[in-house]
This record gives sequence, C-alpha cells and structure tokens, in this order.
Amino acid sequence: MRRSIISAKHGARKVWWVLRQIFGDAAYENYLQSVQRNEVHGAKAAAPLSRDEFYLDSLQRRYSKISRCC
Repeated sequence: MRRSIISAKHGARKVWWVLRQIFGDAAYENYLQSVQRNEVHGAKAAAPLSRDEFYLDSLQRRYSKISRCC
C-alpha cells in the first residue's frame, strides 16, 4: 500500500513537471539551469537576468518580429 502511494506521488510530480514544461511555466528555471551549465563548461557570460528581466526579454523576442499566418 505504501509503495503505491509513493509511486502515485512520483507520477503526479512527473505529470506536473511535464505540464509546466509544455505551458512554459518552467522557462525561467530552465534558463537558470542553462546559464549554470554554461558556466560549468567554461563559457563566461554576464550575470543571469532577473525573473522580471527574463519575462520582458521573452516578450520582446516574441513580439518584435513580424508574424503573419497568411
């Protein structure tokens, strides 16, 4: 019984993680992990953006280009 509860919790966490990835809620955390990985591999970069700066940058990147469907 206890094992099934633990596996259910693990499954729920996995589903939550997947949903956050799909809907973009984990974008900032992914960005910070990427910055950290690059620093570990020797790529020297500027200080990471704050959460607000990251959000504004993502909006600027998304809407600064012309995007037409037709």
